[in-house]
Amino acid sequence: MSHIASALQQSRTWVQTRPRTRDGSKTNMNMKFLVSTDASLIPIPQLNKAFASDDMYWATALPETAMREMLDNSLCFGLYYDDDGSTSTSTSETASATASSSATGSASGSASATATATSSSSSKLESDPLVEPEPKPTTLIGFARAITDRVTFFYLTDVYVAPEWQGQGLGGWLIRCVQELAEDMPYLRRTMCIIGHKGDNSPLEFYRKLMKMEPLGVGDKAMVLSWNGPGCVF
Repeated sequence: MSHIASALQQSRTWVQTRPRTRDGSKTNMNMKFLVSTDASLIPIPQLNKAFASDDMYWATALPETAMREMLDNSLCFGLYYDDDGSTSTSTSETASATASSSATGSASGSASATATATSSSSSKLESDPLVEPEPKPTTLIGFARAITDRVTFFYLTDVYVAPEWQGQGLGGWLIRCVQELAEDMPYLRRTMCIIGHKGDNSPLEFYRKLMKMEPLGVGDKAMVLSWNGPGCVF
């Protein structure tokens, strides 16, 4: 395995803390969120529940052995809410910088947050990272995975944020973590994904903004071809 591919094999973790609110007012407690590429942390029953939901209309639940094989053969990004990691404001204000809204918001909004990252290999971040212990996530609230050779090609699929956590910029943060890893592939030829738009351009604008993606159509330099296998449900 090349040193480039092996670098992507090493798990990475991004940490974000946000003020906890109650009745619309901030409290002195923070909520802690994690994104990790360690596939062994992903609770398969929770992920299968998401796969079986209408929110992931393109997917279906898989047998546990098939799900584990899929995860092991993909570059996975788990988004977690670490309830045990909630801290008081006085103890959590050790971060080196507060991320701007452009670094933590969704495509159409933002949420103030302190963002840090850790990695077993060095990574370039928008702010100086703090080194924190490896996470012990409790609740999976989002997911994305890439099918990739870790050198030239990166296909993004199965992007999901639980409905109760949507609208808070967490999906945008998740995809920024994905893009950071993709940009660490110096010989990358192309990133791709398939979106269902149904006349709605917001998914296109989301990936255009966060992953620099543009649609491929007839007459462009390339054309996306597809064959629907037995696992296709849309």
